[in-house]
Amino acid sequence: MRKCQLVRRVFILIVLFYIGIDSNTKVYAQNYQSGNLFYGFYIGIDVGVVNQFEGSPLLGYKITPWWHAGLGGKYQYYYDKRVGRVFRAHIFGPLVLTDIIAIQNLNDILPFRFLDAGLYLHGEMNLFSLPAKHFDRNNVERDNKRFFRPTWLTGIGLRSEAGTGNYLHIMLAIDVSAHSDKIYSNPFVRIGFMF
Repeated sequence: MRKCQLVRRVFILIVLFYIGIDSNTKVYAQNYQSGNLFYGFYIGIDVGVVNQFEGSPLLGYKITPWWHAGLGGKYQYYYDKRVGRVFRAHIFGPLVLTDIIAIQNLNDILPFRFLDAGLYLHGEMNLFSLPAKHFDRNNVERDNKRFFRPTWLTGIGLRSEAGTGNYLHIMLAIDVSAHSDKIYSNPFVRIGFMF
């Protein structure tokens, strides 16, 4: 039991260290309540040539023990400081997400002991309200100041139980939208804590 706790603590320290050095890290927290409903909030930061700071409240339902779905809203402060231009914007809109827990515990299928972690698949659709000045490169929305555009995210991650009903999530995600000017840099990492 002590060895398992030590591995979890080292795992959490590595995650926290990674948050400190990686500029494409998204951090989110979810709070699971009794029953099938859960709620939470995630925050994200992406620092570089394009800076993004975002937050999102979530409400979800555990459809089955291995399939979870939810919806929420997202707000993002977007700051693009590429050479020759500086652009600031507020991006916001609703989102729909789903998680499928593909493997409850990797130790059940591996011939060696790994982390007490499960493997999950993530899908998310955001309907962002975007400023046409920066994101409408083809002038389709030239008569509007803002327009809505869907952004599709997908990812794969590990979820490790850090206590009764508490989980640590680490996910590698990509923006699979067909737009040439994507909101997110690919790939990006999300790290989450569910309490």
